[in-house]
Amino acid sequence: MKTTLVALLGVLILVAPCMAKDKEYYAGTLNKVPLRVEKEQYLGFTDTTSCSSGLASTHCTGGVTDDYKGKLIATMPDGHLVVIRDCYTGSAFVSCSQPWVFVLTEEDGTTTFLEHVQFGSGEDKFGDKFGDSAKVLYRIEHKPGVTFILIPDPANPKKEGSYTRMKLPKQPTEQDVPAQASDNISTMCASGKLSPEQQAKFCAPTPTTDKKP
Repeated sequence: MKTTLVALLGVLILVAPCMAKDKEYYAGTLNKVPLRVEKEQYLGFTDTTSCSSGLASTHCTGGVTDDYKGKLIATMPDGHLVVIRDCYTGSAFVSCSQPWVFVLTEEDGTTTFLEHVQFGSGEDKFGDKFGDSAKVLYRIEHKPGVTFILIPDPANPKKEGSYTRMKLPKQPTEQDVPAQASDNISTMCASGKLSPEQQAKFCAPTPTTDKKP
């Protein structure tokens, strides 16, 4: 019994600081970042037709839907693009119809994409209560294996929107863009394709060094 009490006291000592921190609020900026779909790929079609026969006729529901795979792309305020996730149109469950996503900017400038715990997207009535950009207080709650970001409802502080940090896919690397040439004259002059007359007309004479006697 004594050993059990000591162990329980040890657990409480470890948990108490975490519980206290979970009640601490931080200041940040909540932005709605618009999303668009890029790189759509046709996957085929799905037939969801279901028919049932009645006394006088046959009634059918559903139909044939085309399925596409695309990528949800966020356009950040500074103009750069961030890939959010693969998405699908048609019968697939990860919809491409998500119009925006929450991005939380913390006090130190760190930006975090938020994943709504219940709906898995930015499309929820809680999000509609904020404009495109809002100053917010939020708290962080730690549970085994999961960290939640809880944002109080602007109309009722007793209610909170529950989010996790979104795990973004690996972002494509930007390929090096070759420098644009200002002309092709120097290349042509060195190519040997020009006649002597054209060489004299278009190309600067090669500087010569006067030889001293």
